[in-house]
Amino acid sequence: MEMYKALIILVILMIVFPLATSAQETTYNMETESVSKRVDKILNGPITKEGLQKMPYKVWFNTNYKTYIVDTKALKNIKRRKLKDLKILAFMGTWCHDSNREIPRLIRVCEELGIADQLELYGIDVDKTSQAGRESKYGVKNTPTIILLMDGKEIARIIEEPEISLEQDIEKILK
Repeated sequence: MEMYKALIILVILMIVFPLATSAQETTYNMETESVSKRVDKILNGPITKEGLQKMPYKVWFNTNYKTYIVDTKALKNIKRRKLKDLKILAFMGTWCHDSNREIPRLIRVCEELGIADQLELYGIDVDKTSQAGRESKYGVKNTPTIILLMDGKEIARIIEEPEISLEQDIEKILK
């Protein structure tokens, strides 16, 4: 009888546990059709650097990532202690030329600062929506929209392109 109860509990756990944990998983680099007839496939929702390094995105990503020279002088002025509670959300379009230019640069800057794990990338369509819907919470209307959060509160945005450079704009924001 005890063996029977243990077996039933084991079977229940084998069914319930995968269902409970699968709801928490995030799908990255999901490729979907665009709502626009002018745009082919896009990355939609959460994106990783690795997703951008695959065809057809790697054509523009790798070039812009490898050729960007990070202004390390400007980054030295950013105090490391300020970065611990910093999170950066970047909403981009793989179809958008501004995103194609700025997002590889942003990734390089974050890597140089040692905060690449504090950067979250989200792909959105030409109508500024995604299947994940995270952009609606932030009222994203342009791409890219780079949102800097400190302790969970928005402190600044860089929309489409920086005023001076990503490094100098971030330095100014964090002063």
